[in-house]
Amino acid sequence: MSGDLAVVMDVAGTILMMYRVAKDIGRGVILEKIVTWELIMEKKGRALVVPQMDPDLVVSSRPDDLLGSLVQGREECVEISCSSSHISRDEVLGILGRSQVRVRELQEVYLAVRARCPGIYRTTGMIVDRDLHEIAYTLSTGGAPFPGLRNVLLDLENLGADVYVASGDSMRSLTSLKEYGIDLSRIHSAASPRRKKEIVMDLKKKYRLVVMVGDGLNDLYALRAADLAILTVQQDTRPALKLRQAANEIIRNIQELPEIVKRI
Repeated sequence: MSGDLAVVMDVAGTILMMYRVAKDIGRGVILEKIVTWELIMEKKGRALVVPQMDPDLVVSSRPDDLLGSLVQGREECVEISCSSSHISRDEVLGILGRSQVRVRELQEVYLAVRARCPGIYRTTGMIVDRDLHEIAYTLSTGGAPFPGLRNVLLDLENLGADVYVASGDSMRSLTSLKEYGIDLSRIHSAASPRRKKEIVMDLKKKYRLVVMVGDGLNDLYALRAADLAILTVQQDTRPALKLRQAANEIIRNIQELPEIVKRI
């Protein structure tokens, strides 16, 4: 549908307060409250892999099985959400297939998140390292809506805005957003930074004005492509300089968003 205004929103850290846990496989260290993109951008050749599968499958698997066994026969469910440099899907599948990392390494981070986040929004993933030919980190995230989210989305609807979601997370997790009135057909899952930009550019052909709302470097291309770029610092109060420079508006609470749209 074409119209006057589309609002594209990231999810993790933008409309959901996130709790993240990762495990540094090489050091055997658990890392809490991590910023995923920072781990990815530490060096070239890293990619965040988000399997489109129920995390409970991870819990029910045998801890000593190779982690790559979880995707055997399910290769189509493997999505690359973000990478520090180009890495192909075939390269990722090759790394997973040869990995010596065990299922227990993913179970550990997921169970830590599940204990803190009893809601339904939880994901699991892995950061692969092309130079190491191995899984560098296992990770899991859980989230809960920022206060007032339901009213924010209702206000946007009343203002005539069509709300879209562009997220690096799996559709299995994002489906829960329908409870807040977001049309599932407008949710784009496993969206890489460049894919988010493409989503914004495509919408600009249909709408007079396209607003992008994001919080992380994986939103940078989309923020730059949008007619109006809104950076939210509700979760991360120290965003990268590049993000601040790309933003037309910076907000500290998602509840500020409808007023900005209203001014437009």
